[in-house]
Amino acid sequence: MVNEGKLMNSEQSPIESTTDRFEQENRKAEDLIASGDLPSAAAILVKLVEKDPQNARAFNSMGIISWMQQAWGDAFVMFKKSVTLKPDYADALMNLFDAGLRLHRVHEILPELKRAAGLLPGQEEIKVLIESIEEQGEEIYKSERALKIGIHNPIIEEGNRLLDEGKTNEAMAKYLEANDTQGPSADAFCGLGVVSYYQKRYKDAFTLFFEAIKLNPADPDTFLNLLDAAKNCNQVHEAKKIYGLYAKEIPSLQDIAVEFDKAV
Repeated sequence: MVNEGKLMNSEQSPIESTTDRFEQENRKAEDLIASGDLPSAAAILVKLVEKDPQNARAFNSMGIISWMQQAWGDAFVMFKKSVTLKPDYADALMNLFDAGLRLHRVHEILPELKRAAGLLPGQEEIKVLIESIEEQGEEIYKSERALKIGIHNPIIEEGNRLLDEGKTNEAMAKYLEANDTQGPSADAFCGLGVVSYYQKRYKDAFTLFFEAIKLNPADPDTFLNLLDAAKNCNQVHEAKKIYGLYAKEIPSLQDIAVEFDKAV
């Protein structure tokens, strides 16, 4: 007997292709990451790479989860794995570069960048990154992008953890240790400024935030911290003056101009 029902074309097939299923799982994980549900996203991605070990997109997403959890080394490994699987994966390349900046390992990724440049001749940003690494050397870690990302420092990160737990004196000790053993850093001064602010030593906080800005003028949050301290020690005019000087040189600081404009 001839089947009189409608025939199904390939697009209507009830048997979902493996590629489509992996695509849906990637998207679901990415949506969960965007919503902040990292454990659920990670569970999907772990199963996904078990089924599809060549899934570069999944490894990139795993790197993003590690980055959000401040597991910088794990993020570097995941981004590098993603790029190894798909050398022309531009998003993963940019993530790998940022992780390299954070960990002071950016020179390790030159081979990946050069390989990608050959595969993506129209991607000018990749060429710029290669030139920056080769021409700037160690100075690249003082670039605006590097300063925004920050450098991995376990002592300071321990101080940040203690500060989040409300252990201000212990956190202060870690920030001082970082400055004493590794040299002055913006992150350490900023941490000390936050401690002083919590302890209502607003003038000290203002001074410490200013020291952090001198070392890293590319972090808008430090300028906002400076302004908060200034409001509590009658230094708003001075804070505006400091901000104005740096905002002329660093365009990204314009994003917080309204906060300084309305401060009195």
